[in-house]
Amino acid sequence: MIPQETVQQILHAADVVDVVGEFVSLKKRGSNMIACCPFHNEKTPSFSVSPTKGIYKCFGCGKGGDSVRFIMDLEGLSYPEALKWLAKKYGIEIQEKEYTDEELLAQNERESLFIVTEFAQKYYAEQLETEEGKSIGKSYFKERGFNQATIDKFGLGYSPDGWDTFTKHALKSGFKVEILEKAGLSIIKEGKDPIDRFRGRVIFPINNVAGKPIAFGARILKKDTKAPKYLNSPETEIYHKSRIVYGIYTAKNGIRNDDNCYLVEGYTDVVSLNQAGIENVVASSGTSLTKEQIQLIRRFSTNITVLYDGDAAGINASLRGTDLILEEGMNVRVVVFPEGEDPDSYVQKVGSEGFQQYIKENQKDFIRFKTEVSLERVGNDPVARAGLISDLVETITKIPDAIKRAVFYKEVANLLEIDESVLITEGNKLSRKKIKDSAPKQRPFPEGIEPPPPDLFVPGFEEQKAEVEISGSEKEEMFVKDLVCYGHEVIEKDPDTGEEIRLADYLLEEIGALEFENSLFQKILNAYKDQYDSGHYPESGFFTGHQDTSIQDKVITWLSPRYELSDNWSRFEIHIPSYVSKLDDLSYKNILRIKKDKFQANYKQLAADLDETEDEDEINLVLQRMMKVKKVIQKLSEQLGSVI
Repeated sequence: MIPQETVQQILHAADVVDVVGEFVSLKKRGSNMIACCPFHNEKTPSFSVSPTKGIYKCFGCGKGGDSVRFIMDLEGLSYPEALKWLAKKYGIEIQEKEYTDEELLAQNERESLFIVTEFAQKYYAEQLETEEGKSIGKSYFKERGFNQATIDKFGLGYSPDGWDTFTKHALKSGFKVEILEKAGLSIIKEGKDPIDRFRGRVIFPINNVAGKPIAFGARILKKDTKAPKYLNSPETEIYHKSRIVYGIYTAKNGIRNDDNCYLVEGYTDVVSLNQAGIENVVASSGTSLTKEQIQLIRRFSTNITVLYDGDAAGINASLRGTDLILEEGMNVRVVVFPEGEDPDSYVQKVGSEGFQQYIKENQKDFIRFKTEVSLERVGNDPVARAGLISDLVETITKIPDAIKRAVFYKEVANLLEIDESVLITEGNKLSRKKIKDSAPKQRPFPEGIEPPPPDLFVPGFEEQKAEVEISGSEKEEMFVKDLVCYGHEVIEKDPDTGEEIRLADYLLEEIGALEFENSLFQKILNAYKDQYDSGHYPESGFFTGHQDTSIQDKVITWLSPRYELSDNWSRFEIHIPSYVSKLDDLSYKNILRIKKDKFQANYKQLAADLDETEDEDEINLVLQRMMKVKKVIQKLSEQLGSVI
């Protein structure tokens, strides 16, 4: 349990721009910051961060919250785990104790996986200082040219060669064998004792964007024809290899600052370039690029430079996967190193400056690169050349931006010495086919029945219908929204005492013990009343950081209008009153509407009671009540300016 004073210290320190900015590249727009949403795939930014309100809101997928909620949603952490993550970021100490067996069992599986993976990373790092670790693991890293600072930065380690050395150590430390297996650290075969997965290998921890170890890549050092050179963790609840790239935690700031990401193949490429001072680099770890990996990189930059080893076969195999990068709206450049060189060997050979100079002089846009490489492969074979043209056109059609497509059609036409219109025609055919294939299949009308003319279908017509009457729920929402967003605002002062009357004083006095029909709005009202009764006027921040996500989501929606009125109207001498300046009048009328609804509901109930009553005295009593209620409704209608 984290003490409440520590929770408040964390919430106060956790600046939403600082926290969100660790995961996406924010750009200023007006008083807010914007970015492409990290929670769903989009190419046009609809994700907004408000520094003054301490919240974020995506107008595409609807996600919203404060700093804690952002970490919870993005990293899949519980509320306490997200608080611990933020505490670590801001250097706030939380008194923690050793995990007992019971506490480990009480953790949910996801949290347990994070705990045991971090435990394993520390264990492997410590093994580098043992006699076996120094002679095998550390000597390998030194041979690769890695210094101690680099080893520490990436948390590199070594797994002893014993069959179950790590597993036994973890079991003695209180971890259950089931969680070791689920984390991919131990292997269990029926009828046999569990064994270590990574025994006798150097360890490269794979961290998520927040810097938490979630998996491992392990390289074997001894010659074993039966064992794979590299062994990666299996998929787990916290590790999905298609959604992460190696080095993203160490690279994200460099990618954002340079507005470019270097994409390499292996772990050692990333580590070597970092040691040379080139931090904006990640690795696909030898797997084919996925859409999710590209979207992860795109959070920080829309520019990517693919660094290929000087291996023609490997380059040709990688070209198709690179098409995905274009499809995601990224700007792609390609660099090929001299034959026999890779980024690791080349940076150690020429140094940081020479490496970056080589990239500057040899980088090409991907379409040109693919065209040149493919032409070299097909030669003068007319059939193969025709197939190449189709392949290149298909690649160009994947580019979302029409202007970029036009530029590349022209460039490829020049390289292939072919009429540009041929490529455009072929591209248009492919685009039409994609649209047709992706269109929903329509069921045919029965024979003899004519389908209605297309002009009768008006998309969005339902949304165009105006509401004649504001619903009861909308009135309740307006009341609670005013209370939460403006309850602390002073609406008048007592002329005799000078005492300030705030909107909350007026609203709560007027509403009395009235119960709302909408359960969420009643819940927010109760939360406000609890604070008010304790002598506080809770501001919106109390609700945007509320642990009840339904309350948090609703208040953030209120505080995050998609469009805001421009300040430029005053230049034209058009003065539009602010909502706050009209609070007393608007809130007063809304309360009248709510009260009128309640009295009208009461009147309907009395009318229903009258139909069921046969006793003459009871009939007269109900009629008298109905007359009184009718007068109140008429009075409220007059005040609202309506006629009944």
